[in-house]
This record gives sequence, C-alpha cells and structure tokens, in this order.
Amino acid sequence: MPFGDSSYAPTVKIGEEYAAQLMFVIGGNGSSKHEHWDQNLKFAVKVQEKANELYPGLFKPIILRSSTYNQYVSKAAVIIEVGATGNTLDQTLISMKYLAKVMDEIL
Repeated sequence: MPFGDSSYAPTVKIGEEYAAQLMFVIGGNGSSKHEHWDQNLKFAVKVQEKANELYPGLFKPIILRSSTYNQYVSKAAVIIEVGATGNTLDQTLISMKYLAKVMDEIL
C-alpha cells in the first residue's frame, strides 16, 4: 500500500459493529531517561491480552520503538494508535467503547 493511502482502514467486527483496530506504540530504552520502559510494555501486554480475550482482533501487534515519546514520565504511559487515515470517526468511537470495557476489567 503506498504511503499516504487514505483508503487504509483496519477494522475488526465485534458483534454487529465495525471498530477501528488499535495498536500500542511502546518506546524502548533508546534513551537513558527511559530505563523502566519494560514496565510500560508489561502494561500494554496485559491490556492486549485482556482485549484479545474479550474482543479478538481489536488490537494489532505491539510496535516497539527506540524513541521515548515521554513514556518515561509516569508508570503505564503508553501510546495507543486508533485506526488509520481511512477509518471513520464512528469506527474510532466504537473502538473507544470496547477499549473502555477492557480497561475497566484491567483497572
């Protein structure tokens, strides 16, 4: 798929709804500021495992990067990408509904 293709819209069907897929982006230890990056990764894995149990396919695989993204600022600081350029606002809002249910189970 070419860069900038606005037709890319990763979705998953949950019940009768189509939700934009989610993806964790976790900054690694590319910086001395972020020596506890693995705690953020463990949190993301925990959330993603529960999501896979409740709503298979809601999350795409976790992406690890060497950047910190300010994720060293607090515990469980993560980035969650929601869909892509082709997803609709409705699809992203549906995703948030299911993410909230997952987080309710985790927290």
